Amino acid sequence: MSQYDIPSLYQFLVQTPEQGLRKMLVDNKPFSESHFSLLMKVVKNSNETSFGEHFDKNDFPKVKFGPAEQKLKEKFWADCVTCLNSRGLLSPAQKAAA
Repeated sequence: MSQYDIPSLYQFLVQTPEQGLRKMLVDNKPFSESHFSLLMKVVKNSNETSFGEHFDKNDFPKVKFGPAEQKLKEKFWADCVTCLNSRGLLSPAQKAAA
C-alpha cells in the first residue's frame, strides 16, 4: 500500500491536457522531457490500479523505451516523486476506516 494517494494522482494525470502537464512538470532539474515522456507512457498504458502497482514497485508496463528513457529507468520513480512532491501533486494516502 502506497504512502501516497495514487488514484488521485492518476486521475489528475489522465484528465489534465499534456501541454499543461509538460509546462508544470518539465524543469530539467531533475524532471526532463524524457522523464515526462516516460511518465506519459506509463499513464497511457496503465489503468488506475496498475499505475499504482507500477508506482509502488518502481517498475513499468510493457512498453517500448527510447534510448533516453532507457537511461532514466533506474532513477525514474525517485525523480518522479521528487518532482510531484515539489509541485504539490502528491498527497498522503487516506487512512482506510477500520
